[in-house]
Amino acid sequence: MNIDLDTKCIPLAHMQTYFDLSKGIVQDINWLEQRTKLQINNPEEIFQLIQNINPEVFYRNAGIEYGHDTTNVFITPKQCLKLADQAINALNMPFLGLVMGNLMAISHHGMAGVAAVAQPTLAGCLHSIGRYISELFPLLEMYTKIKDDKGMFIITENIDSPTNTHFFVELYMVSFYNIFNHLVGGELKLDSINFSYAEPAWGQMYRHYFRDCTVRFNQPKTCLLGDVSLGFYELPFANRLMAMSAEKILFENIPAQSSRLLPLRLRRLLMRYYGAFPSLDTAASDLGMSSRTLSRRLAEDGTTYQQVLDTLREKLAKEYFHRGGDSVTQIALKLGYTDSSNFAKAFKRWTGLSPTEFMEMNQN
Repeated sequence: MNIDLDTKCIPLAHMQTYFDLSKGIVQDINWLEQRTKLQINNPEEIFQLIQNINPEVFYRNAGIEYGHDTTNVFITPKQCLKLADQAINALNMPFLGLVMGNLMAISHHGMAGVAAVAQPTLAGCLHSIGRYISELFPLLEMYTKIKDDKGMFIITENIDSPTNTHFFVELYMVSFYNIFNHLVGGELKLDSINFSYAEPAWGQMYRHYFRDCTVRFNQPKTCLLGDVSLGFYELPFANRLMAMSAEKILFENIPAQSSRLLPLRLRRLLMRYYGAFPSLDTAASDLGMSSRTLSRRLAEDGTTYQQVLDTLREKLAKEYFHRGGDSVTQIALKLGYTDSSNFAKAFKRWTGLSPTEFMEMNQN
């Protein structure tokens, strides 16, 4: 379900929010120290470094054609990672993602930020963020999950062998942590901030920026973890009309090319439902559109909801058998079939082999 590093899928206008550094930083030492939570010993040097970052050169070094009009301009994940590398190296700050995340206010997220914080509840806010990120920054996927009495807002990376994608995880985790604290006003606390990767050399900086919360590395998921009741918290800026208006403006201004990733987004959504796949209506609702719109946009990509679902079912069935699974009934139920005979017919249609024949061939 990963995105190819050379696929142009990220709106450049969105990335400029992060990488046009000279526009986002106030040339004041007190402001900089307050926002970065760092004691700056060489403010003049840092300000000079930021001012010397020429956007045109910055983007050209990443293989991006720089222009004033970025409408309908997309960049690849590889170019995005090069931008992160340049920023980190220019400022000699390996934990720059944490610093930049702390610099970002709700306003930095544009209409996506407005639409998210205007939702009625925290759960609605997080669900909205997940939908917006899938359109604006498909290198990451964000979604909520409930397990027992705990709720998780999970962030996963959608590219193979990431080098500096932790930069973006750091940026978003700090930004969302701060927004969470801003929205709940210190009333409620998270249980922990979890990261799925090993603690980096600058691990102490994580504890610096998440200072009021436990930080854990080498966890199953990268997530904000808290009591499930947090999802019902009523947000102070709740305004349905504002949320709808901001979302309308947001999606009207997302370049149409983003829709090319819809089949990928749908497959990722279906994976989260593994074992109880949703109906077309439910999937469309989760993706923030009507079933009619979803069907139309999939048709524009030359596919249908059923074809995407069947492709995923075929992949999961083959993986099950390759791992040594031998119960046709078990995998049929896992894939949402009411009985094994219907699954066997579908599997034969996909592969030209019955499940038994496929297992025998796999053993040989």
